[in-house]
Amino acid sequence: MKRYYAVLIAFYTFFLLYMMFYGCGRHPEYGFLQLNPFQSIKYFLNYHQFFSHKFLVNIVGNILVFIPFGWLGILDKRLGNLPVLCFLFISWISAIELTQYYTARGTADVDDVFLNTFGMLIGYSLLKIATWLNVANIRLELNYEPFKTYSYNR
Repeated sequence: MKRYYAVLIAFYTFFLLYMMFYGCGRHPEYGFLQLNPFQSIKYFLNYHQFFSHKFLVNIVGNILVFIPFGWLGILDKRLGNLPVLCFLFISWISAIELTQYYTARGTADVDDVFLNTFGMLIGYSLLKIATWLNVANIRLELNYEPFKTYSYNR
């Protein structure tokens, strides 16, 4: 399963990066920086119906498309540790948001970081449940210590 997930997540990541920078008719126009927490979320909750296209894309979509990244613990034991995964994920998403701003291919929105991280946390929770229920024979190192050296004998 580890091998299949590695290939799938690589293709999925490239697809998401393409969509974030080039998809949906994005052209370099201007970069916008939105650093007020929850401003975009409030806007979409107040001015759009829950199942409108804009609400689904901007709120629900930003959560759902990042759920698979919660399963990164399958690839590397260190990523099974929630603080490590959160730090790396938030760093990665923040870098992407800033790149969207500097390349003028989107908005660097702090709310996107929150929503994307929430999606990853849902995926992480689903992975822990799948591990606990022993779905598909998923095994993780649950007691990972970040500063302990592990040997990777195959």
